[in-house]
Amino acid sequence: MECALDREATRRGLGRYRRQAVRGTGAGAALVGLGLVFVLLPVDASWASDVAAGLGTTGLIVLGIALSALRSAGRMRRALAAGPWSAHPAVAVVRGGMVPPSIVLGDRAGGRAWPLTMAATKQRYERVLPGPDAVLWWCGDPDRGGVIAPPGGEELIWARAVRGYHTRNRTVGLAAAEGLFDRPAPVQPRGSRIGFPEGEGDSGTGARAEAGTRARAEAQDRHPPTYAVLAAAARRQALPGTGRARREADVRAVPWWRVRSLRHVAGLSRLLISPVPVVTGLLMLGRPEDYPAVVAYAVIAFGVGLVLHSGRRFLTSGRAIARLLARSARAPGPVPKRYALLFDPVGGAPVLVLFPHGGGPEDLPEAVLRLYPPGTLAKPRKGLPSAPSGPVELRGLPAGTGQGELAVVPWIEGRPVWPAGPYEELRPGDPAAREYLERLAPPQETSGVPAP
Repeated sequence: MECALDREATRRGLGRYRRQAVRGTGAGAALVGLGLVFVLLPVDASWASDVAAGLGTTGLIVLGIALSALRSAGRMRRALAAGPWSAHPAVAVVRGGMVPPSIVLGDRAGGRAWPLTMAATKQRYERVLPGPDAVLWWCGDPDRGGVIAPPGGEELIWARAVRGYHTRNRTVGLAAAEGLFDRPAPVQPRGSRIGFPEGEGDSGTGARAEAGTRARAEAQDRHPPTYAVLAAAARRQALPGTGRARREADVRAVPWWRVRSLRHVAGLSRLLISPVPVVTGLLMLGRPEDYPAVVAYAVIAFGVGLVLHSGRRFLTSGRAIARLLARSARAPGPVPKRYALLFDPVGGAPVLVLFPHGGGPEDLPEAVLRLYPPGTLAKPRKGLPSAPSGPVELRGLPAGTGQGELAVVPWIEGRPVWPAGPYEELRPGDPAAREYLERLAPPQETSGVPAP
C-alpha cells in the first residue's frame, strides 16, 4: 500500500524535524547540567546563584519543548506510514490572542470540512499558513490527528481536531465565509512509488497500481503548466492592498550602497545596528546598582557576537552580491519575457515563472527566478509588482552582455526586482521541474468543493 513516507521529500522533512528535536533535547540537558555546576561551585557570590537559576530555568524550558517535539515526531511518523497524502483546499481562521490559527480543510469526498488546530510554534506554523490560492496536503485521521504540509509534503506540522461542538461549527462557518466551499478541488498528489516490490501484491493490486499510474498521468496531461494556467494561479494568489514600496534611488545613477533595498540585500543595515547591544551593555555596566555585572557582560557578549556575525556575512558575501546585482541591473540589451508571480507555499517567498515573449496562452515556462521579499515583516509583499502577470525585461543574461559573470535582474513596471537566487532554466519533461511548478500553483479540477 502506498504511504506518505514513500515520498522522499516527506522522509527528508521528518528526519530534519526529528534531528532538531534531538539537538534541542541535548541543548536543554546541557543547560540544566551547567546550572547544576554553578550551584555546586565553592563560590559564595550572588551572581553564581543567579546564573545557575537562569541556566536551569532556560534548560528546563528547552528540554520540555524538545521532548514534546520528539513525541510529535513519533506521532507524525506513525500517521505518515499509515496512509497516503491527500490534497485539500484550505483556509486559515484566526482565533485571536496567542492561540495559533485554525486550519479548515475541505473534504470533497465526504462533502464536509475538517477544522484542525496546529501543534507547533509560531515560527513553524506561519510557514504553512494557506494563502489566497491555498492548498494543503493531509495525512491522518481528522478525528484523532494527523499531519498537514504545503504541497510537496516536506514542511510537516502535527494537527488535531478543534475541540468543542460550537467552536467547530463557528470555525467552519468562518472558513465558509472565506469561500472554502467555492474553491475547485485540487488534483491529488502523485505517488512517489509506483507498483510494489518484487514478491508483494497480486495481479489485482498490480492492475490497480497500473490504473492509478495512468490516472495520475492523465491528470497531469489535463493540467499542463501553461502561461494561461499559471497566470490564473498568480491572480488567485495576489493580495489586494499590498502597495508599492517607498521610492528609492535609481540604481542606474548611484552607487549600490545608496539603494535602500540593496543595502538590505547586502546586510549593511543589519551590520549598522548590530553594535546596539554592545552600547546597551556598556551603559548597564555604568549602573551596577540596577543591573548585575553578569547580565551586562552577557548583553555585551551577545552584541559582539552579533557584530562579528553580521560583519562576516557582509564582507564575505553580502557586499559582493549587492555589487553584482547593481552591475547586472545596469547591463545593456534587455531581454523581453513574460512572467507569472507566484509564492512558495513554504514561507511565502515570491517566485517569477518566466515565459517566452510574444507567445500565446499555451506557452510552457522557460525558467524560474526566486526573489527577495522587498517589504517589511508585517507586509512582506509590499513593493512587489502590482500586476500578477505581464511583461518583464531581464538584464544581465550571460548571452550577449559581455560584462563577465552576471546575475539576472528582472525589470517590471520600470524598476528592478532583486533576485534571491540564480536564473534556473526548466527542461521540458523534467519531473522535478513539474513537481516544483505544481508546488507553486497546485493544479485544480474544474468543480468546486461541495458545501456541507
